Amino acid sequence: MQQTPNKLEVRHSPSTADLGDNHIEFLHRLKAPTWITVDGKDRSRTRAIVTLLHGNEPSGLKAVHTILRERLVPATNLIIVVAAVNTALHPPILSHRFLPWEEDFNRCFKEPCNTSQRQLAAEIESRLTDAAPEAIVDTHNTSAHSEPFAVAVNDHLSTQQISQMFSHKLVVIDQHLGTLIEKTSDVSPVVTVEFGGLMDPSADQLAFESLVSFVTKQHLFNTEPAPLHILHHPIRLEIDESSEIHYSSSVQDDADLTIVNTIDQLNFQTVKAGTNIGWLGRTGLDGMRAVNAQGDNLFHEFFHDVSGFLTTKQQLTIFMATTDPYIARKDCLLYFTPTAP
Repeated sequence: MQQTPNKLEVRHSPSTADLGDNHIEFLHRLKAPTWITVDGKDRSRTRAIVTLLHGNEPSGLKAVHTILRERLVPATNLIIVVAAVNTALHPPILSHRFLPWEEDFNRCFKEPCNTSQRQLAAEIESRLTDAAPEAIVDTHNTSAHSEPFAVAVNDHLSTQQISQMFSHKLVVIDQHLGTLIEKTSDVSPVVTVEFGGLMDPSADQLAFESLVSFVTKQHLFNTEPAPLHILHHPIRLEIDESSEIHYSSSVQDDADLTIVNTIDQLNFQTVKAGTNIGWLGRTGLDGMRAVNAQGDNLFHEFFHDVSGFLTTKQQLTIFMATTDPYIARKDCLLYFTPTAP
């Protein structure tokens, strides 16, 4: 089976011929995970964009391809990391979040470095640390419909100043999952940007326009941040990976859990106590967890069984709700925070 390479290819200012006419050709020209550098007007400073940590999230890829093809001169030196190229190229193209026999690559930024993916993640981290960018933006798409939002491990002033370039929503996570944003530092704040759904043209447009601004703006940190909607201490709603999950407008008899197929429309909405978000199946509440940063299972504080429905006990704000059963099993169904009535 094909494995993710454990080393980055390195290219400096690739020519137009090296880039291809579109992002698909770009991937074929790259062939492997690649570190790209471009000289900026101010060569004493550096900024970085990391894209395609997940092989099916193309908005950032499309944006950086256009930026490179149009020969945009950045305000500072620019690093572009195109990460999971081999995953994106695995047929059908741009359809796999990660290869079925490998880990989620955005869970590989942690010890031990005992796989090719984790070795590649370690090289990306090491190179970024050595380059000391003044900011790093990690581009993603959501697996279902969602407004754009930023994710970081803190809400420091610099984090807010970067986040506001992309969204007025910021989620501050404190869970240790092995993601790139957990490698943030005072020198190089890292912000993940979820531009919206992976098939949403508005997500592509936002990615291009906001990343052009990030690349070309002379100074990132000389203005006060606009007011942001900040969500702290999110909790993950999880289910056993072996569970049978469906998304539907009616209960599926063979499922352990059926989630309403419009759950993504609740992303960043306030969900009142007593809201039914799905139907429980043969295993009832077994195998479901609501896990905080300390690893505590708080499920029964927030959800219960009401006549066979999975029902909220408290008022919540839901976000990152997926409608993909594979992601629901492998990662989580959604994130949420308690919201005062």
